[in-house]
Formats: sequence, structure tokens, C-alpha cells
Amino acid sequence: EVCSKETKREMRTIIRVERANCCVFNNSINREIASINGVYAVNVDNYKNEVTIDHTDEVNFPELFAKLRESGYNPLEEDYFKNKAAEWDSPIKIEMAEKFIAELLKNQIPTRDNKILDYGCGTGLVGMELSKITRDVVYLDSSESMIEILKKKLDAQKDWGRTIIQGEIFAYNQRDIDIITTLMALHHIEDIDEVLNHITQNILKSSGVIVIGDLTEEDGSFHNGDPVPHKGFNKEELAGKLSKAGLEVINSYTYNTMVKGDKKFDQFIMIAKKI
Repeated sequence: EVCSKETKREMRTIIRVERANCCVFNNSINREIASINGVYAVNVDNYKNEVTIDHTDEVNFPELFAKLRESGYNPLEEDYFKNKAAEWDSPIKIEMAEKFIAELLKNQIPTRDNKILDYGCGTGLVGMELSKITRDVVYLDSSESMIEILKKKLDAQKDWGRTIIQGEIFAYNQRDIDIITTLMALHHIEDIDEVLNHITQNILKSSGVIVIGDLTEEDGSFHNGDPVPHKGFNKEELAGKLSKAGLEVINSYTYNTMVKGDKKFDQFIMIAKKI
């Protein structure tokens, strides 16, 4: 979340765990978790194997997970956005999407006949705006929580004709997409090369384009230390990956700077065309 240290947000995270060493949490591990900066309440449910943590957005999740593992409790993989989706459409996120769309339209004007795939669509902040321009948008995201919010928004607009896919990019295998958009999603993807190869070989038309909006390289503080696969991107290295996958970069530049606490983070846009 983007917010200053002066306006820390109170949040709740539920972590499912697999118990390895014993059958009951002890008070010492509860105290250790509670001692982590940003944590102010811990509740353990031994029957559900869940740890409920009330915290501010400054909590260090790698430290939290490490303390759990040290005590023999392995956090199970969960929907990363489970506790973020309901409040995702904040003014900051909406402004971020608007700036990305504005840059996209400077470089690539979708026509009414274009088909767009919004990869990592989240709650649809980008795709729903582009659906006002083009006839067909495919919304794709791996987060069930984000997709549920998106569905509610589309239902409220009585927009029932769109394609919505909850899953990874590999769930789509029709080579009928003119433009792929992806905003602040690629740095959550582990194997970039595999994804780009799939996009080139199985999704984009022969003249298809991918438009990427993401973070330039940073020190990991943008996500408050959360374990994401990439701490932004080196643009030259990412361009090399696109080229290797059969995509030619036709434009790339920094278009936005975000302020989070006392740090600044740059966003770039990169447009690449299928060769």
C-alpha cells in the first residue's frame, strides 16, 4: 500500500500454517510475533491452523514468516491480495491506473475491433476503462479476491458480456489478442521468460502488442519487505527478455514517480510488438 509513515493503515492478515513440530502454539512464539514492528495483536486458532495478525502497513512479513518457521510452523501459500482487494480501489490506485492508460493511449490507440487481454487485471481499473474504447476485453488475474471484486463491479454496470479468467496466464491459449496490458503485475511473476514465451507463441496475434507498466529497480521497500519475486526491473534486462521471446521494444521510458513515506519509486512504460 502507498501511504506515509504518518498515516499508517490498520490491517488484518490471516496466515494458514502447517504445524511441523508440535500440536499447540506456545505463548513465547505469540510474544515473538507481537514484538515485530507494526504488529499490535496476535490470535492463534489451533483447530483451523490459522494465525490472525492485526498490524499496520509497516510490518515486515519476511521477519514474521521466519519466526513462524523457526518454531516449526510453515506458512502455506495464500492469495497475496486476499486482504488487499476490498480496499484496492483507493484514490492512489485509481490515479495510478489513469496515468498508465494516458501513456498507453499516447503510444497505442486501440480500435473498436481490437481485443485486449488485461493481464493481472486486479479489480479492473485498467481493463474497464479500455472497454469503453474497444469491443472486447479479457480480464485475467490469479487472485480470487481481486476477481470477486471485479465481478461485482461489472455486475453493477450490467456488463455481463466480458471474459473473466481467474488463473495464471497459461490458462489462455487463443492467439486472438491484439493488445496485452499489464500494470504493476509483472514483478509478482516468478518466471518472466516462461510467461513472455507463452504470450508470444499462444496469445498475441502476428501484429500484437504488449504494454507493460511497472516499477524500475528498487530496494524492496515498496512492498514493505513482502516476499515478491522481483524488486522492480532493470529496463534493459527486461527489454532483453522481451527480445528473446520474439517481441521488439518500440518505446520505453519513465512516466511516473510515486512517493511512499520518505522514498520515491519510478514507474516505466514499455511497449513491445510481436515480431
